[in-house]
Amino acid sequence: MMTLGRLMVGCCVLFLHLEWYVRDVNGGSLKFKALNLFPESFDWDPVHDRMLLSSAAKGTISELDTGSDTVKEFVRDEELAGKVASGGMIVDSRRNRVVHALQDLVGWRFGGVAAYDLDTGRRLFFARLDNVGVVEGELSCANDVAVDFKTGNAYVTNCRGSFLWKVTEEGTPSVFVKDESFTSQPSLFEAPWCSFNGIVHDQNKYLLAVQTNSGALFRVDVDDRSVHLVAMEERLPGADGMVLRDDGALVVVSSRKVWLVRSTSNWIDANIVDAIPLNPSDYSTGAALKGQSTFIVHAHLADMFANRTREEFELQEIRFPSEVMENNHPTLLIVLVVLVVVIVLLWRLKMGKLYDQNLRKRA
Repeated sequence: MMTLGRLMVGCCVLFLHLEWYVRDVNGGSLKFKALNLFPESFDWDPVHDRMLLSSAAKGTISELDTGSDTVKEFVRDEELAGKVASGGMIVDSRRNRVVHALQDLVGWRFGGVAAYDLDTGRRLFFARLDNVGVVEGELSCANDVAVDFKTGNAYVTNCRGSFLWKVTEEGTPSVFVKDESFTSQPSLFEAPWCSFNGIVHDQNKYLLAVQTNSGALFRVDVDDRSVHLVAMEERLPGADGMVLRDDGALVVVSSRKVWLVRSTSNWIDANIVDAIPLNPSDYSTGAALKGQSTFIVHAHLADMFANRTREEFELQEIRFPSEVMENNHPTLLIVLVVLVVVIVLLWRLKMGKLYDQNLRKRA
C-alpha cells in the first residue's frame, strides 16, 4: 500500500497541473502606468516592436514598450490633441502608418480619421467626416477604423448615424454605404444611440461591422457594397472593438464579456463558440493581435466620464477555455489520470485503516 507521503506528492502534482491550466486560461497581462491616458484602442506595431495606444482623454497616440512597460507619447497633433478623443486605431505596416478615428465626445459635431508615419509620427492626412453624408442638425461619431491592406482604403464606423465611411489612401473621404437594415435593428443595450462600433476587413473583400445597441453583425461587400445581416442565434449586445484572427475567428469585446465567434459560410451565418465574462468596472473596449496572442484593453472609461484620475491600465491576454482544453488535451488527460489515482489511493488508505481496526478488535 502506498505511503501517505507518496499520496501527498500525487496531490501536489495534481494541484500544480490544475494551477498551470487556470493560468493558461487566464493568459498574461501587460500592466502599465500612464496618468489619465484612458486608452480606448490599441494595436501592435511589429516593425518597431511596440504597442500603440490611443487616448480617449487626450487625443494622442502613445507607445508602450512591452519589455519595460514604459509609456511615452508618440503622436501629439497640436491641431487635434486635447480637443478630440482618439477612438479605434489600426497599424498599417505595409504603408508604415497608423490610422485612427477621432471624435468630439461632448458635442458630437467634429470628427474624422487621421494617419501618421510610424517612424516620425508626422501627420500624413486628416480627413474630416462630420460633414460627409451627415445631414445638417444630425450628430456623427467616427468610432472605429479598418484598413484594406491591399488598396490602402480605410473604412470607418459612424456610431451616431448608422452608416460607414470610406477614406482613400490619400485621405479623400466619402460615404461608403447606407442601408435600411442598419437602422431597423431592435436595441438590446442601454445606450440606444450608440450604433456601429467595431469593424474589421477580411481578405475575402468584405467588411464585418458590429452595432453596440443591437448586437447585430453585418457583412458588407467591398466591391459591390451589398449588405448582409449575419445570421446568429445569439447577438452581441454592447459589442465594442473587434479583431479578426489569422484562423478566421472573430474576437469581439464588450464591457461585460469577450466573445469568440466563428463562421463556416464566409459570414453568411456565424455562432458564438466561447465567451469569457469581464469585470464591467474595467470598461474593456478594444482588441488586437500580437503574433498569435489576442489582447484586450481595460480602458476604465467610466473614470474618465466621472472626471476621476487614473494612472494604471492593462492589456490582458485572452485565451478561450475551449481552445485551451483542445490544445492541451494530453496534459488534461494526465491531470484526470492523476485525479483518479489520488481518489483510489485515498480509498485504499481508508480501507487499510478500517482493516487494521478490525484486526485489533479480533485480537
